[in-house]
Amino acid sequence: MSKLPGKMTRKQHWVPRFYLRHFADSSGQLHAYNKNSGVFYRTKVEDVCSKRDLYEVKYSDIEADSDDKYYAQNLIETKLSESESQISVSYSRLLQCCKDAALEGDAFRRGRQAVCKLASNLIVRHPATMLADRNRAREGSSMLLEDVVLTEEEKALLDWSGWNGDHKALAELSVSATLLFSEDGSVPANRIYEAFLEKRFCILEAPIGSGFVTTSMPIFIIGPEDDSYDFHLAYMPLSSEYATVFSDRLLLPPFARLDFSGTECMNRLLLLNCKHWDVAISRGSGPLEHAVRDWSQATSAKFMREKFTRDGRELSLDAVIYDRLKEKGQTMPDANDRGCLDEEDLCVIFEHLLGEDDKGLEYSRVKQRID
Repeated sequence: MSKLPGKMTRKQHWVPRFYLRHFADSSGQLHAYNKNSGVFYRTKVEDVCSKRDLYEVKYSDIEADSDDKYYAQNLIETKLSESESQISVSYSRLLQCCKDAALEGDAFRRGRQAVCKLASNLIVRHPATMLADRNRAREGSSMLLEDVVLTEEEKALLDWSGWNGDHKALAELSVSATLLFSEDGSVPANRIYEAFLEKRFCILEAPIGSGFVTTSMPIFIIGPEDDSYDFHLAYMPLSSEYATVFSDRLLLPPFARLDFSGTECMNRLLLLNCKHWDVAISRGSGPLEHAVRDWSQATSAKFMREKFTRDGRELSLDAVIYDRLKEKGQTMPDANDRGCLDEEDLCVIFEHLLGEDDKGLEYSRVKQRID
């Protein structure tokens, strides 16, 4: 059995479609921007954040155009779809809780768990992550399997699966399945999930007429600075109307309504600090165009500084232009110099967004300092 029964899914998504639908307009379309081509366009949910046969495992010695070149074809895709179906129900209920301002209770708790599960899943299943792990599995297949002694029953099961004695394909499929579906607490996806679950969970709401932008890698994380799975802060858009911040070290209320400038700031931060996005997505064209403009200005400013600085001396024209663009960054001027944020930047940003002067937001509860 080299493939599961039923029609094979060839267009396989690394960002689930149920998540992308929360950024679609009334016609089911997304406004998108391709970073590589610099083009704005509209697209269907099905046609973004996907790749043909993304999760399929090729046999080592088989013709490239063979009709049966994949081992256990569609197995990973099918199991991901089953997992997404479970997450999507609780995820949608969480968004309804946000609309109803019901930030307590079982539905909200389960929804929070679903967001954490989705976040960890997105990190592990991203093509850049999967490719590296799968290549290592193939390269080390002999070592991985050299101490494995198969019983006759196990051999019969492998023969039934259609493995054809291909150790490299078996190792790659095993590693992929373990990374994505194992319940072992030491597996990276589960450690990432626990790290998210331990953080304070703050819901941000965009104003009517604005909206949150997401990307093909819809999370940015500050930290960790070592090999641990802990982090200082993470941000993730949940829908066009809502986003969330994970942190245990900042002044964060459970819920905050942002104004237009606050929403634009979060959209800008996502594009500036997420390294692995190639497509930005929004329900409306306005928020997306603003975010791309701000991202372009900030990255251009960084490029000009690197290009025109000589021996520590800045050319006068560069200094003038760079300073002007830095001012447009408002709450994060220093981040452009370093190319990423540190905790000082974060304090400035979130004190601005969630500060005591309550400009740009309304509190649902009194903010608390988290030790």
